[in-house]
Amino acid sequence: MPRNNVPLRKAGRQNKRELLLNAAIEVFARKGSNQATIADVAKKARVALGTVYVYFDSKDDLLQHCMKEIIETEINGIINRTAEVSNHMDRLYEFFMHHVALVKEKPYIARFIAVEARQNENFIRRNPGYNPLLKYLDFVKEVTTSAIQENQIKTIDAEALALLLVGSMDIVLWNWLAGENEMDIDTIGQRIRQILHAGVALVS
Repeated sequence: MPRNNVPLRKAGRQNKRELLLNAAIEVFARKGSNQATIADVAKKARVALGTVYVYFDSKDDLLQHCMKEIIETEINGIINRTAEVSNHMDRLYEFFMHHVALVKEKPYIARFIAVEARQNENFIRRNPGYNPLLKYLDFVKEVTTSAIQENQIKTIDAEALALLLVGSMDIVLWNWLAGENEMDIDTIGQRIRQILHAGVALVS
């Protein structure tokens, strides 16, 4: 009988861990990890304080796993959903719009990324592999380089374009969050696509 319950216990632990991660992301998004405490996370998840330490060694460990969860689950998921788009500039646009959809569905994720990128420089320096903005920059540079190599666009500085696009996306989404969703980010996204095509397209 105990052996038959092992899968259920494992599933229960996994569900509890995901509950804690989601609660932590929401707490960090609202307060910033510098101000948030493990007690805040436990309260949000409606668990005892000691339960958090069963799954995570410290607040920094929890923050690291939150970053990893977002990068591996959310951002990589968006990148994979654009993989079949053959035109590389259209792929960048689709990535942007999928990210917009994610923000609309889970605005706390965008807030979490924005807050931690701005307020927790020490964590980013210690854990550069867990910086979502670097993930964005690397993706845009990779796609832009492929577009140049395949003669889809003129030869441009891929890193400069990455900074331009990721910076624009960051500002647009931050303003949307700060403005209580008053900005029409779908329209803004379409206009960015038009400017992008006009700016980098090969002269026919």
